[in-house]
Amino acid sequence: MEEYSAWIQSEVSAFNNLKYKKIERPPVSENEILIETKAATLNFADLLLSSGMYQSNPSVPFVPGFEVAGIVREVSEGSRFKVGDRVVGATTVFRSGRYGSFGELCISSENLTYKLPDKISFEAGAAILMAYLTSDFALVRRANLQKNETVLINAAAGGVGLSAVQISKNMGAKVIAAVGSEEKKLLVSKYNPDLVVNYQEENLKEVIENNFGPKPIDVFYDQVGGEAYENGIRLLRSEGRALIVGFASGNIPKQILSYLLVKNISVMGVFMISFENQNRDYLKERMDFIFEEYIKNNIDPIYKTIKFNEIVKYLDLIGSRKTVGRIVAVI
Repeated sequence: MEEYSAWIQSEVSAFNNLKYKKIERPPVSENEILIETKAATLNFADLLLSSGMYQSNPSVPFVPGFEVAGIVREVSEGSRFKVGDRVVGATTVFRSGRYGSFGELCISSENLTYKLPDKISFEAGAAILMAYLTSDFALVRRANLQKNETVLINAAAGGVGLSAVQISKNMGAKVIAAVGSEEKKLLVSKYNPDLVVNYQEENLKEVIENNFGPKPIDVFYDQVGGEAYENGIRLLRSEGRALIVGFASGNIPKQILSYLLVKNISVMGVFMISFENQNRDYLKERMDFIFEEYIKNNIDPIYKTIKFNEIVKYLDLIGSRKTVGRIVAVI
């Protein structure tokens, strides 16, 4: 049986128990693609997955890694891809699969895999994929963000947050970016948001309302949860929309139902993966649009490339909130 090397999680525990060793080549099932990994993006969700805190958990042993850019090596019958195609894709780890992108090979979902234009490198493709597709799905489809509306983006210096800043600006919205350090404030400022607030040093509510008036937010983009979510909700104007993108704080907030009721606020979940089967053509259309935006220099992902043997080190830095943009491991 053919083997390949991968970072393997042999038990549900901390991510630093990952071991780099040989594993049998994974089988390819219906609607799946075997990809030779060229670049793999690190996510906070990888930390949750390794510790058993993600919403779907594969059986052990498994290989983490949600996103991949690489070359198609095997397809299932009836696939729209062929061996040799350059692609980006979401691995089946999203739905309890065991063969993520932290290996020389991985399994992606056919419906969440997209051809990568020749003009885009594997590294850039990996950095773009889920960050920009998630933010596009959240802001365009879920929130229906309009020109001149005001959007508050939590954790704006991360890969997903920066994508939300850029997409919101491109849509003509007023953007308020919330970050946790002066270094991150400086970085995000390069993308010309209308206001950047360091919530560690400044009072978020006071700064925003001093600049925009009371409760000025139309759309609140939150991937943090916990206290940060509650603070953002209370800045929404009547009929505002809150986008729930993730819970990076590890704290799933309780809804302030009385406030949502009297302010007619809509709370919207953002889990693009659920569109895998019901609307894959829509996601492909949006991914193609995002790639075109990148080629035209209308979006600019910030990412750092690392060696594959540095994955555990950088997962630790992600968990400590010491990274900006996206981290992409290259084989």
